[in-house]
Amino acid sequence: MTKITLRILTLFAFTLAISIAAQAQATRTWVSGVGDDVNPCSRTAPCKTFAGAISKTFIGGEIDALDPAGFGTITITKSITIDGCCITSILASGTNGVNVNVGVNANDPERRVTLRHLTINGTGSSGAVGQRTGIRGINFTQGNALHVENCYIAAFTQEGINFSHTASGATLHVKDTNIQNCNVGINVVTTTGFVVANVDNVRIEKMTTNGLVIGTHGHAHVRNSYIAFNGTDGISMAAGVTDGTVNVESTFIASNGSAGIRNGGTGSIIDISNTSLMQNASGLASASGAAGGGINSHGNNQISGNTAAGTTPNGVGQQ
Repeated sequence: MTKITLRILTLFAFTLAISIAAQAQATRTWVSGVGDDVNPCSRTAPCKTFAGAISKTFIGGEIDALDPAGFGTITITKSITIDGCCITSILASGTNGVNVNVGVNANDPERRVTLRHLTINGTGSSGAVGQRTGIRGINFTQGNALHVENCYIAAFTQEGINFSHTASGATLHVKDTNIQNCNVGINVVTTTGFVVANVDNVRIEKMTTNGLVIGTHGHAHVRNSYIAFNGTDGISMAAGVTDGTVNVESTFIASNGSAGIRNGGTGSIIDISNTSLMQNASGLASASGAAGGGINSHGNNQISGNTAAGTTPNGVGQQ
C-alpha cells in the first residue's frame, strides 16, 4: 500500500468519525431524575445531568427537563437553550452553578445561551442552615448574549449573575427572575468596548452588598423591578467608571443600607423616571466634584422616607 493511499484512507476514516459524531447529536435532548448519561438523551431514554446532555445536543439546540430534579452544574461552550420545565434545580456547593464561556466559532455565529425555569442554589449540604457555599450562580465570560428567564438564584458568596465579559458588544437579558441572598445580585462589566444589561420584572433582594453593579464599560436598562433590603446600594455605578449609563423606569427601590441609587462614576449618567426610592439610608448618592456622575430625574419619581434624600451634584435634582 502506497503512502498516498494510506493518507487517503486515514483522511476518510477521520471524516467519517466526525460525521458519525455530528449525527449522534440532536437538536433537542432530554434529562430526567431517573435518566442515565449513557443514554442518547432522547425523550424515551433521557440523560441524568445537563453536563451529560450538552455533549449530545447540537449547536443552537435545546435541553428540556422531563421532571423536577437536580441535574448538576454545567459549563456551556456553545449556543444552547436549557429549559427546566417544572422549575428544575442546580445545587452548586463550592462552585459556580452555570459557567457560560462560548468562544468564537464559525459554526456557532449566534453564541447565544438561554436559561429558563431553573433554580440555581448555592446553599451547602452541611454547616449552618442557609449557609452559602456556592461561588457564583451564573458566571458569563464569553458569548454574544445570555438570556435568563423565569429563574430563581440564591445563596452565593459572590454574584448571583456575573456578566464579566472579555470583549465588546455582549448583552444580558434577565426577565421574570428572583435573585436573593448573594453578595452581589448582578454585576455588569467588560474589559473593552461595552456590554449592556436589560433587567425587566426582576426581584433583587437581601444581598450582602449591592443589588445591581455597573462596572467599567457597563450599561443597564432597568424596568418594572424590585430592588430592596440590600446591605449597601440598590443600584451602584462603580467608582471611577467614566462611560457607564443606567436607565431606571417604573422600579421600586427600598430599604437599602446605603443608597437606593448611587453614581460613583466620573462622567457616567443615571436617568430615573416613574421610580420610587423609599426607606433607604440615602435616596440618591453621587460622586462629588465637577467630574462627578450625574443622576437625572425625569419626573414622576417618589423619593420619600429615606434617612437622607441624597444629593445629585450634576443631576437635575429631586422630583
